[in-house]
Amino acid sequence: MADGMLMYAITTAAFIGFVIILGSSRGKRYRHHSAPVASSENKKVKYSSDGKPMSD
Repeated sequence: MADGMLMYAITTAAFIGFVIILGSSRGKRYRHHSAPVASSENKKVKYSSDGKPMSD
């Protein structure tokens, strides 16, 4: 009985630790590579039928 509870506790702790490590690395990655809100790269460019960008 004690062996089963110990294995359950170790497995649960390992899983929770793994989730915490993955969550923190994912959060750091998204904060690091986030684009600014008013970026010129996000603007849509309209193209004419011959494939050239149209000026507004």
